[in-house]
Amino acid sequence: MAVPKNFHSFILQYLTVVLPIISPVFVRCEIPTKNYSSYSPYPLCVPSDYMVYPTNISQVVAIVNEAITRGITIKAFGNRHSQTDIICTDGIPVDMSEYKFFRMNDDNVTATFGPGVTIYEAGEFLLQYRRALRTTAAFGNITLGGAIGTGAHGSTLKYNSTISEQVVRLTVVNGLGEIVEIFDPQDLNAFKVNLGLLGILVEITLYTVPLYKVLAHNYVVSDEILTDGTALNWARNSDQITFYWFPAFQQVVVANLTFVSASSPGEAYTNAVAPRTYGYFNYIATKSKEFAYDLTSSQCTLASTLGNKIARSFEIIAKSGLVTQTLGTVPIYTEDGNTVENPATGFPHAMFSVPCGADDVGFSGESCHWAHGDIKSNISILDNEVCIDVDDLSAFVIATKDIVAKTPTVFPLQGLFMRLSSKSNAYMSTAYQRDSIHVEFAVWKRTNVYDEASGSLAGYQSIMQLLTKRFQARSHWGKSGLFYHSSEMLDLKLNDTARANFVGAMTKFDPNGIFLNKFGLRITGDGTAIDSDPLMSTNKCALLDTCICSKDSDCGNNQLCSTLPGYTYPVCKTKNEEPDLLDLTFYPPISGLLDWLNETVPVLASTVNGQCSLLGGIGGILG
Repeated sequence: MAVPKNFHSFILQYLTVVLPIISPVFVRCEIPTKNYSSYSPYPLCVPSDYMVYPTNISQVVAIVNEAITRGITIKAFGNRHSQTDIICTDGIPVDMSEYKFFRMNDDNVTATFGPGVTIYEAGEFLLQYRRALRTTAAFGNITLGGAIGTGAHGSTLKYNSTISEQVVRLTVVNGLGEIVEIFDPQDLNAFKVNLGLLGILVEITLYTVPLYKVLAHNYVVSDEILTDGTALNWARNSDQITFYWFPAFQQVVVANLTFVSASSPGEAYTNAVAPRTYGYFNYIATKSKEFAYDLTSSQCTLASTLGNKIARSFEIIAKSGLVTQTLGTVPIYTEDGNTVENPATGFPHAMFSVPCGADDVGFSGESCHWAHGDIKSNISILDNEVCIDVDDLSAFVIATKDIVAKTPTVFPLQGLFMRLSSKSNAYMSTAYQRDSIHVEFAVWKRTNVYDEASGSLAGYQSIMQLLTKRFQARSHWGKSGLFYHSSEMLDLKLNDTARANFVGAMTKFDPNGIFLNKFGLRITGDGTAIDSDPLMSTNKCALLDTCICSKDSDCGNNQLCSTLPGYTYPVCKTKNEEPDLLDLTFYPPISGLLDWLNETVPVLASTVNGQCSLLGGIGGILG
């Protein structure tokens, strides 16, 4: 693994600066709390009981019966990779991640798993029997129960893109404490994306296919493919494909995955979509992000322009890392863990959904990007994802280009990436009865998440409102800001017939509302409340899309609740900001970009802030 030339200086900063001021939030608490959140960490769930961890069906039945006796509710979930209040309960939180078993059935075609088995673990098990899942979601740490609960997906129009669509049969404990088998097609249409509102899954039987391998090839093309029909043509004819769009570069990184014989050479694995990161990268990135976003929040145009240029450097790194060996990024495809292989060949679960670890790994180790708390350098994001009809792709891209031409909009971590799903009959599937393209981008959170604004908010918020209001986009159940799961947005999102059918299934399998939470009450239309972090639900509520701004105080400092020219969407816009044009001559060669971020950016920021002070705080355009 290559490291920046001044790696020793990072260690010194860690020992002399970081360790003495590590916040208590990163210290393991000896007194357990009942409250919990997602990995993000957001929202805040406040239950009446401590979390329980069943490992067998008898324990699950006992938990449900206890809730019935006490007249309280239950919420079951997996590894909590959903950042919405779908995971919350006022009663007993039930962590199913330890409920694991594996069984290849006598037909040698179907396999049955416990709900806590992760996607990656299922793939490893099936490999022993020379079987595989046809497609999976893109993160290996997701549990099967969680994936089915939210409709987690991969990226294909050619096949079914979700674990949900590979379900043959389920065993469930319903709201009466009864063990029921789910195999009727209409019941399965409800349970395939069940939102945790119909029962607790205790056995999951999936259809499998003969073992194969995946040949992955990532390459850069013009973004004209998104508007001239080429991208959709490729999508309809590819086994699996993802598009990473970088609008400022007018380029797309295409990740094209082709299914090949299991005898093909190669045992590569991927770090795509939910990537591992090195500790030293997180340390530099987190520090530089704060410099950048302090500047983008300034009403001095000189400062905000510099901040956007600093943020843009991460786009350069991300785009390069998707294709080739890039300092600071974990290899996109690799066999030895150090060297990029592109093209690369490996088994499907390793090429679709490799997990990441959450261990303390220091500067040189690799872990989930949100799990570097030991060096106080977690990369925490608001993961925005909605899906639209595939036929709206061209119109969406054209409209987005118009938005980013009017306000600085940077996608620093993985670009604006797009995956695909074929239409589904599952009532709560975001691809219900339409071939869909999932549009996803990350809002990189500030360290002070409650008070300080991330960069590019006007662009991000315009794009999300464009998607949901003009293109009738449907938000992923476990992603996007809480506003996009409000009663108002659910009414826009849900098909009336599908919603009625799902609510009917809720009544059938949970007549007394044992599994209801605020999220479920919004589905039924019987409530509007949202489980949110109370510190974020009122003051500056638009910073993470808990609300759409209606007044300036909903936004960050030096921001106005305003609209972009030609649009009616209320967004948080920094005073005096100007569109940022890509200028690659501003940056050093990519091999020196991390050193530039670590050493030069603080000097640039200090210099520009000084210039802004002399200019009375408004300043001119950075030249």
